[in-house]
Amino acid sequence: MIPLYILGILTRFGPQHGYQIKKMLMEQMADFTDIKLPTIYYHLEKMEATGIIAAQHVKEGVRPEKRVYHVTNQGNERFLELLRQTLEMEYRPTFDVDAALFFSDYVDRGDFIAALQCHAANQTESLERIAVHREQVLSAIPENMRGAAALIFAHHELHYQAERSWAEQAIEQMKEGRNDDEAESH
Repeated sequence: MIPLYILGILTRFGPQHGYQIKKMLMEQMADFTDIKLPTIYYHLEKMEATGIIAAQHVKEGVRPEKRVYHVTNQGNERFLELLRQTLEMEYRPTFDVDAALFFSDYVDRGDFIAALQCHAANQTESLERIAVHREQVLSAIPENMRGAAALIFAHHELHYQAERSWAEQAIEQMKEGRNDDEAESH
């Protein structure tokens, strides 16, 4: 997925150096990706070695020389291929909290309920953050990009809402002392 993001940034915004790519990811896609700067540089090196991007050294004034990357023709083809692959991927989310739930018999029930309450509160905070970011982004981007951006925000809002709802349901079941089999029969 990381090459898809890098190629997309370079395709949409033109040649960039590594830190600019990270900045664009943070400004434009922070709600649905979190890619660290060292990871970006790792992938830039790999992508350059395979010829899907190329770099040139640019020096501006007294600043240190920077490697500025751009997409090659091979990179344009790879970008479209990655987009198609992403759209064809099987949707199978994983949730780390499920592992904690699976082993919850090793944790004090009160502590586990408190952790779930914190988890639910985190979902609410994420929804609030996304609402603010949605307004900022939608007012700042070109009109032709607003539909896709709105769909991305809606996608994430629905996931956070579902996760919060699940956490609230799990809290109630744990407070009542019911196990999964009993909860399904009610």
